Amino acid sequence: MKTSTLSYFAGLVLSVTAAPIDVGSNGRITVQLNLDLGQAGIANAFDVNQLFAFSTMQFVQAVPEQVVNGTEPTGGIAGASGNFNFGINSAMNMICYNITLHNFQGDFSSPAVTATHIHEAALGASGPPRIAFPNPEPVGADGVVRNSAGCIKGPFKTGVMVEGKDSGEGFHVSQIEANPAAFMADTHSSLALAGAVRGQLA
Repeated sequence: MKTSTLSYFAGLVLSVTAAPIDVGSNGRITVQLNLDLGQAGIANAFDVNQLFAFSTMQFVQAVPEQVVNGTEPTGGIAGASGNFNFGINSAMNMICYNITLHNFQGDFSSPAVTATHIHEAALGASGPPRIAFPNPEPVGADGVVRNSAGCIKGPFKTGVMVEGKDSGEGFHVSQIEANPAAFMADTHSSLALAGAVRGQLA
């Protein structure tokens, strides 16, 4: 968003008009500039209502009891929990996230590019990651609470290869909207490789 905005403003043709130079009694020179930033053009280039309009939202409670390896429960990390909040904009193939972990232990560990994901997996089953999110970072010095927030726009890449291609390749967030119960959110730890906490979308 920031890069696109700056690029657009850099490309604007500014209309500048200056009033006559005014030399004040204090010896300072004052020049009045009127800048025409082309507000109509800005509005057309960035439809803010579209950018921040979510077609669906998901609020997921992640707990260690839902973590499985295949179909076998592993227990995750006892005492840990997570809140995975997602806003989906299917028109832009974009997902915004606000992920908070409590009492996470160990180091983030996964074969994927990060250890925090949405997987395509039904309740009680494992499945490939489809979207990889930045790992939550400590909020305080004790690291008890960790958070990660932002937005990701497709195409997606997880770094996990399935049948010769990245498991995020060709994935579209509309697939989550079509069947949210077929997806889950989790994060993986060096102390719980199958997952520290997990929560099913609904």
